[in-house]
Amino acid sequence: MTTGSPLSCPRCEKVLEPISWYDAGSGQCKSCLTEFEFTGFPALTAGRTRVAAQAVQVAEESVCFFHPENRAETVCEDCGRLICTVCTIPFGGRRRCPLCVAAARRSDAGDVVRDRVLYDHLAFALALYPLLIFPVTFVTAPVALGFVIFGWKKPNSLVTGPHRLRLVSAAVLAVLEIIGWLLVLLFRLRRV
Repeated sequence: MTTGSPLSCPRCEKVLEPISWYDAGSGQCKSCLTEFEFTGFPALTAGRTRVAAQAVQVAEESVCFFHPENRAETVCEDCGRLICTVCTIPFGGRRRCPLCVAAARRSDAGDVVRDRVLYDHLAFALALYPLLIFPVTFVTAPVALGFVIFGWKKPNSLVTGPHRLRLVSAAVLAVLEIIGWLLVLLFRLRRV
């Protein structure tokens, strides 16, 4: 039996004994007699797998660059070093050794995304902040609308929320600002 975080009764919130629910997938709280069903994560019942490198059997076998006692299983796709299964790191869609992973994180490797331009934030800022100084919106509203169009299919940040809502908000603000400028220009032309 695997132990993990305890399961609480959905009604009285008392901690249940693992024997009452772990194998069955359902159970009953002994305190309040509430019936419940349990669906665990697959990792709860899965055994822990360890990567074990194979020892060198014959002196002529290729050995790992980092562990000379282990047999080489693959080649680093960046530097070409022979590496064992312990040293093989899938990183950026390729199999790499630990040194190449560290170098890729430090350098400007093409497949490592360090940062992204957040077009939704740019468009929203260009549509909202210039409202404090309205004449500036004559320039910033079309630019914000351009960022909305350009950034619509661009990937969002991994840590911020939905970017389409900000893009739509920025587009609405920018269009309203453009309509405002068109109305101002129409009133000026009527006066002349």
